[in-house]
Amino acid sequence: MLVYDGDCVFCCRCAQWVAERSSIDLIADRDADLEGLGLTFSETKRFVWWVEGDRKFAGHKAVGRVLQSLGGGWVLLAGAMKVPPVSWLAALTYRLVAANRHRFAGGCG
Repeated sequence: MLVYDGDCVFCCRCAQWVAERSSIDLIADRDADLEGLGLTFSETKRFVWWVEGDRKFAGHKAVGRVLQSLGGGWVLLAGAMKVPPVSWLAALTYRLVAANRHRFAGGCG
């Protein structure tokens, strides 16, 4: 399951893109049982989360899990994102995008 910031236009657009290409369970943080998932509202405002049972992955690691689940060529990118130096670049890119996501245009829903 992917938990994303439902108040963020960019996050909603990304979730919509994923929904159109997969059957991944997606849920906006405002609609999720965050306590039951072991997450806080503050955490979901800072990172996207991939929740798999008791295992949780944040940020670029969650994005990697999404790409892995999409299959096809995305699996290669997901695999590369686990290995330095690509993993370092993925983490940096995630932080930069997350810090500037409010600048991206679009709409939620």
